[in-house]
Amino acid sequence: MRQIKNDKLLTAVKLVLKELRSKTGLSQEKVANDIKANKNLTIHIGRHESANLNISLSTLYEICSYYEISLSDFFKRVEEVDRGLKIISSKKI
Repeated sequence: MRQIKNDKLLTAVKLVLKELRSKTGLSQEKVANDIKANKNLTIHIGRHESANLNISLSTLYEICSYYEISLSDFFKRVEEVDRGLKIISSKKI
């Protein structure tokens, strides 16, 4: 089965990931090593910041946890980076 790939979304996600890391002044290697040490996970930060790869929600959660940003705030920032991704609906869930 083929994965769905939204290049606009993936580009906005990678830009927000780069932005978060650059605000902390940390290297990709430092972030990856910290996550590996704390969670025993190997995350390739550089891949997610430079390529339009589908990132799993679990990986994104761990990265957001590291930067101490909620998933909702992360995706709000993604929508700010590319306003075309914002879904406007009158439906209430």
